[in-house]
Amino acid sequence: MNHIDTLIRLIDQGFSTQVMLKDGSMILGFRPHDIIARGSVSAGVVVARGLVGGEDRVVPLCDVGGVFCEHPREALRADAGFFLRNPVPRGWTRIHAAPGGN
Repeated sequence: MNHIDTLIRLIDQGFSTQVMLKDGSMILGFRPHDIIARGSVSAGVVVARGLVGGEDRVVPLCDVGGVFCEHPREALRADAGFFLRNPVPRGWTRIHAAPGGN
């Protein structure tokens, strides 16, 4: 399963993730809200957008080495204001979004 498939599953389930970057660093508690691509997925510029500790975060998939579910006790709801604060930029395409995303 590739990282996009894993992130889509976690977005749908409402689970936060641990993202291991290729440089060896970790992003803990990343709650993905959507995945967008510049133009199309085949163009190669794909990012996951979400929250870490209540702050908006963008993670380029080209920097991701692994994505791991944190197995929370309950699913987390998408931040209602996330999509208002983070509209899809011109020239980008939304691949997948959490329920409530436009």
